Amino acid sequence: MNDTFLPGSGFDTYESQDKVLMQMDGSTEAAVAVRILQQQGFAVVGAVVRLAPEQAEAAQRAKKAAEALGIECILLNAEALAQQPGAAGAWPQFAALLTAADKLGIQYIATGHHARVELGSDGVHTVCPAVDAALDESAALAALPQDTLARLLLPLGEFTAADVQEMAQDFKVNGTV
Repeated sequence: MNDTFLPGSGFDTYESQDKVLMQMDGSTEAAVAVRILQQQGFAVVGAVVRLAPEQAEAAQRAKKAAEALGIECILLNAEALAQQPGAAGAWPQFAALLTAADKLGIQYIATGHHARVELGSDGVHTVCPAVDAALDESAALAALPQDTLARLLLPLGEFTAADVQEMAQDFKVNGTV
């Protein structure tokens, strides 16, 4: 993918060193998303969202993966959010990410979901399908509120599974966990 144009490579609309809080899960895909965001000019801070006590080990693996990428990573204990009535459909991890981003003065949040967010001429943000239909998660994100969509970056939505695997090799992030 060295000769492939990545969105934002020299043509982005973001200010140099805008910050983004990236949800980390320890996966190769999350590592690739971090590298894409960095190529787009973002200073990336990782965030591990823990929704239940049994996720402690997975959270530690994700934190180690962020350290291997050379980025700061914070642990967000969102158990209380996950236990609120109606939380299952309200995406408590997004609430945790937005709250932490606000406290840290970070404008954007990002995840490794396979979808895209587009801003229409009417000022409305819309969740659009991922380029790779087999990985598309847009339906699951479609109910997110406008204020969340306005701040959400989904760097993997523009790429196929094969593209992501090739970038993982190029970025040398295979086996980050």
